[in-house]
Amino acid sequence: REIPFSTHTSATVEMCNVNEEYDVVVLDEIQMISDPSRGSAWTKALLGLRCKEIHVCGGLEAKDIVEKIARACGDEFELNTYERFTKLQVGKRSLANDPMKKGAYSNVQPGDCVVAFSRNDIFAIKREIESTTQYKCVVIFGSLPPKTRADQARLFNDPDSGYDILVASDAIGMGLNLNIRRIVFNTIFKFNGDKIIRLSHSDVKQISGRAGRRNSPYPYGEVTCRDPRDMGFIRQCLSTEIEPVQKAGLLPKAEHIEEFNEAVSAYGDENSRDDLHQVLRQFNAMATVKGDYFLGRQTEMNMIAKRIKNIPISLRDAYTMCLSPTTENSLNLLENFAWKVASGQAPGLPHRSVPRPAKSFDDLSYLCHIYSDADLFLWLGLKFPFSSNAMEAAAAVARKEKTLEYINDALSSTESLKLDHCYLRQATRLRKSWEAQNGRSGKVGLAYDDETIEDEESDEDDDDYLLNENREAMY
Repeated sequence: REIPFSTHTSATVEMCNVNEEYDVVVLDEIQMISDPSRGSAWTKALLGLRCKEIHVCGGLEAKDIVEKIARACGDEFELNTYERFTKLQVGKRSLANDPMKKGAYSNVQPGDCVVAFSRNDIFAIKREIESTTQYKCVVIFGSLPPKTRADQARLFNDPDSGYDILVASDAIGMGLNLNIRRIVFNTIFKFNGDKIIRLSHSDVKQISGRAGRRNSPYPYGEVTCRDPRDMGFIRQCLSTEIEPVQKAGLLPKAEHIEEFNEAVSAYGDENSRDDLHQVLRQFNAMATVKGDYFLGRQTEMNMIAKRIKNIPISLRDAYTMCLSPTTENSLNLLENFAWKVASGQAPGLPHRSVPRPAKSFDDLSYLCHIYSDADLFLWLGLKFPFSSNAMEAAAAVARKEKTLEYINDALSSTESLKLDHCYLRQATRLRKSWEAQNGRSGKVGLAYDDETIEDEESDEDDDDYLLNENREAMY
């Protein structure tokens, strides 16, 4: 969005313009430079932004790698450190005594933020809190439209709104100012797009640090969890220093992929020529990254490349599409757009994505998908302006606005929405899977069997595990 006569530019790190000249750039959350999926965006920004000076903000664990990169570029490096103004402490006990029984969230207090890592967990916890206490909840998660997230944050921060509890994903860790008294982890395990992981020390500190921030009404912050088996890990994370970031993520540019494709084809491998899915696989198998860098994970890129591999578009166009904020749910839209580009036609919005009032939490999730589809369509229109259609772009904006209205309506009346999900079963699956992957017996602390879960809701596998839940489709 452009504002006439504006003198500042703001964007997600993936959308920053490295071709523009700036006086000063502020690059936030620099510790993300080591993230397997998104780290390359921070590396690109740090190395590529054209500016007289760049202010890098984030965790001190990234100091060494940032200094190395600055020295390698012949730039001066100056370090300023800041201490937290308010105290952050770990609670004396977890919310639950028995992690397999419902009712733990009847112990929430005003100013609490319960952190969960799937939408349906968030919805189920919100419902439990509102049915067992006098408190009302707002929710924040990655696939909510940015405006809705901001509106929910304002409701939570307003002491007169009637909303005292926040239930959110780790999306609260960045970009929102929230008056949180206590962070409550529902679980310390989550699916990261490839596998189930336990939260890193950096994750725990980043999320926990949202409690008791300066200028909030709370003199100190507190951290606890629902499951008593997680308390020891949380204490350990908050009492130890985060290991320094060793390497920064890198991804090849379109030019690198094109040159690699030509080189491989010159040596006789014509079968994979211009097949981006195969080229990426070969590149990953043959690429060697030395020094202070690592090759970023390309799960989403490979998913997209495989989907559009039979569409006759250039390798560069295919690679641009692989960098788009596409989820599994929006692959059909991307594929249709690619076919239109290949045929020289103006792409249009899919007719199936017509918003309607939500009757269930599944419908609410679907509305979020529709919003993301419209956002993706506008993103693609920016990247492929020769294929854009002004009428379709206007229709996409109108669809976003209507969808946003339905999302807000649904969030204001969640008590009427159907929900068939058990967050306890989900947490048990995540824990057992992680323990199996890491050779843990699972007998540390309290041990429980799946059959002891006291819940009448179905064991529905709610999460489609969106690969890009926390990637914003900004345009």
